[in-house]
Amino acid sequence: MIKTVFLFLLIVITTSCSNIQLVLDDKPKTNFLKNNSSIFVSGKKYENFSQELFSYFGNNKKGEYIIQTTFFEKKENIAVKKNQVAEKIDYELSVVYNIYHKDISCNVFNKTVLTKFSFTPKSSGYNFGTDRSLERLYKTSIKNNIETFINSFPNNKKPSCI
Repeated sequence: MIKTVFLFLLIVITTSCSNIQLVLDDKPKTNFLKNNSSIFVSGKKYENFSQELFSYFGNNKKGEYIIQTTFFEKKENIAVKKNQVAEKIDYELSVVYNIYHKDISCNVFNKTVLTKFSFTPKSSGYNFGTDRSLERLYKTSIKNNIETFINSFPNNKKPSCI
C-alpha cells in the first residue's frame, strides 16, 4: 500500500513539474563600451558618479567611443517644520548620456535617464548615521541610473550612427 502511494505521488510530481521553464537568462550581456571608451563628465561634479562610471566603462583614451555625460541633481524639501528644518527631501538625479563614435565622427546614442529617491533626515543637526544613509541612497540611485542606461541599448549591440 505504501509503495503504491509513493509511486503514485512520484508520478504526479514528475508530470506536474515537466513544464517548468527556467527564468534565468543564460546569455551574458555584453557591454561593448567597457574598456573601449573615453569618459567626459560635465554638470554638477559628484565624485561617486564619476567613480561608478569608470567602474562600469573604464577609461580608455584610445577606445572607439566617447561617452559624454551631464549630471544634474534636483533637491526638493517636501515636509518642512516651522523652524525651516526639512523632514523629508526628494532627490531627482538626471543624467544625459551621449555616445560618439570616434572613427565615424558621429553620434550613435543619446539617452536621458532619471532616477529618484526620498530621504528622511533623523535629526536637524549633524548625524553620522543620517549622512551615511544619504550617501548609500545616493550611490544606489547612481548605480541604478547607469544600469538603466546600459540596459537601454537594443539587445546591447553596437549601435550605428543616428
